[in-house]
Parts: sequence; structure tokens; C-alpha cells
Amino acid sequence: MRAGEDPLHGAGRGHLLRGRRAGALSARRRQARRSRLRRWSAALLLAAAALVAVASLRPPPAAPRGLPTVVAARDLPAGALVTEADLALADRLDEDRPASALTAYGPVLGRRTAGPISARDTVTTERLSGAGQLVGQAPDTVAVTVPVLPLGGAGVTPGSRVDLYATGSGRLTVADAVVLAVSGAATPGAAPGLGGDDGSTLTLAVPSRSVGGVAASLSTLQAGEGQLVAVRR
Repeated sequence: MRAGEDPLHGAGRGHLLRGRRAGALSARRRQARRSRLRRWSAALLLAAAALVAVASLRPPPAAPRGLPTVVAARDLPAGALVTEADLALADRLDEDRPASALTAYGPVLGRRTAGPISARDTVTTERLSGAGQLVGQAPDTVAVTVPVLPLGGAGVTPGSRVDLYATGSGRLTVADAVVLAVSGAATPGAAPGLGGDDGSTLTLAVPSRSVGGVAASLSTLQAGEGQLVAVRR
């Protein structure tokens, strides 16, 4: 304290100086705290950005591949002889594969198509003609192709059981036969006839003893008659 200075005044001045120093120290601490918070916030933002970048670079989960399935490599007309060049393998999920789908070319090579097969369609033995069509049938069964009326909307598919009736006389010509293949025209409004270009044909599994009767029934169809297909349940 200076000479002649009021002691109370000196003490107050000391308190003021100490208060200023404490305030300055507190301000520096607050500034340091804010700086640390900013650094931590920046570090967190950088980490979040890095996680987003890594997630964007990660490849999406692979879709299920399914099973290799024999399909047509191109459009195949009815009666085409199937070669390896006509076939391809494509992955198909279970819900997109028929029960008779194949995983190898062997069972279909050298067979002929019973009807048109579009490119990428599944190729099964039911859609082909030849001895393989009779797999699972009775030992005395033979495959017979017969002309029928156009099949548009009839719902006839391989595996259907059908009766055939002559349209003029109503006579039963084939009874309870299993359809092995469907081919030919299947368009509503096509002219009725005895097969060929103006009708459809069905390949049926019939007992060998019945073939003569089927042939005789076909030979007695009157001019303009056709065969009506009745699908059994």
C-alpha cells in the first residue's frame, strides 16, 4: 500500500484485481471447453460421414440364385429336333420351376418338340415327343397323336385326362386317355377339321389294344366332323 493511501481503498483494489484475474481465468476455461466441444463434434461428424461412405460402397446383398434349369435358348417350333444349341441353363427359383424341370440337357437331346416353345421357357420332357413321354405310364401303353377341334380355352395340358367325341354323331372315340402333349392350332374360332393346319392335335397315352379302335373311329368321321375334347376331373 502506498504512503498516505486509505487501507480500505487498497483492500478493495486488491479484491478487484483478484476478481478480474478469476474472471479472465473462467473465460479462458469456458473458451477451452467450447473448443473441446467443437473438436469432439467435428470428430463425431467425420466418423458419421465415414460410416455413411463405407455403407454406400458396400455391395447390396446378393439376390437368391435359384437352381440351374434347362430352358429354350431360342423360339422352337413344333416338331423341332432339339440339339444342344437350342438349350441353355438359367437360374430359376423354386416357385418359378415346374416339378418336372431339368438341370441337364441329356433327357431332352434328340427329342422333338410336341408344340412351340418360346425362348427362355422351361423345357420339360412333357413338352417333347418320343419314347420319354411314356415314362410312368403302364407297360402296355403307347403314344397316339389324334386330331381334335381347336383347344382355345379348354384348359387341356399334359397330364390332363380326356374323352374325345365325334361332333356329328356324338360317338365316343377315345375314353379316359392321359394327354402327353398338346400341339397345333389352339386359337378360338379356327375352323374345325381333322387336324393339320385347321385344328389341334393331342398326343395321348392309350392301351396298345385300343389303338385299332382309335384308328377305326378316326376313319369313320364324317366330312366336316371333328373331335370334341372333354376334360375329366
